[in-house]
Amino acid sequence: MNKQLNDDAIGFQLVTVARLMRQRFEAALADAELNMTPGEARTLMMADRLGAVRQNELAAALSIEPMSLVAHLDKLEASGMIERQPDPTDRRSKRVHVTSRARPQLKRIARVLGQAREGTMQDFSSEDTARLHDYLQRMGRNLSATGAGSDQG
Repeated sequence: MNKQLNDDAIGFQLVTVARLMRQRFEAALADAELNMTPGEARTLMMADRLGAVRQNELAAALSIEPMSLVAHLDKLEASGMIERQPDPTDRRSKRVHVTSRARPQLKRIARVLGQAREGTMQDFSSEDTARLHDYLQRMGRNLSATGAGSDQG
């Protein structure tokens, strides 16, 4: 197999696997009747992972547009899962804080996604999983360093 075909195959496989994983996770979240969209669940989990975080930093971490994030945050705030508070170091910015009311929901989301992930990785050893994680992180760093996303049209 020539190098170009192999490189293309890797890209196509990554896109296909990412789409299938997203479908599996979205279906698992829907089945769990969490009363939130996958985007809201993802936003809540990332906000919890990052701690008190500026909205623009949260949008960047999620790789979504700030306006898309605002819609998720509005619903999460209305349900009492997060609070937006002024940033003490920049009064133009708001920081997102996860509330104690979100804790049970976060546990349910983590459990649901963990079960879906187990099915996805069922025939991988822990070493395989760690290696895959390392490879994907390295690919992401390489792509970020070269600005690969900016030249696609």
